[in-house]
Amino acid sequence: MLQLEKVGKALAAIEECCGKCAICSPDCPVAIARRSMAGLKYDLEQYEADSQEQP
Repeated sequence: MLQLEKVGKALAAIEECCGKCAICSPDCPVAIARRSMAGLKYDLEQYEADSQEQP
């Protein structure tokens, strides 16, 4: 699915922005973006799996 690939690329770009701090703050914009995109990726994967199960 094209959207899933784009989200994967976005997650990779977010990881490149991460400074790998010793303690990751929940207020960090990179951490917020990572959580948001990971949630979107999970939702897209679930949608894809559900749509493949139904005839």
